[in-house]
Amino acid sequence: MQHEADSVPAEDEAATVRQMPLGIVIARILIVSGMGFSAAFAIFFLVGALWLPTLVSIGATIVFVVLMFAIERGAEGKAG
Repeated sequence: MQHEADSVPAEDEAATVRQMPLGIVIARILIVSGMGFSAAFAIFFLVGALWLPTLVSIGATIVFVVLMFAIERGAEGKAG
């Protein structure tokens, strides 16, 4: 039988939680918002059969996805 004290994390473990820098948090918010808007525009243009704006919007979405991976790599590097 396991004691309750064993399942509760120690205070030292809870105190070592690192906060993300404000710049990374803002970058994540902006990148996710931009990715969402560009994907929505791509779908909107695709339904309207406007092919060139659709391709531009898909390209912008891909750029935002790549930026998200780059920001996540940078955040991992700073955290660890």
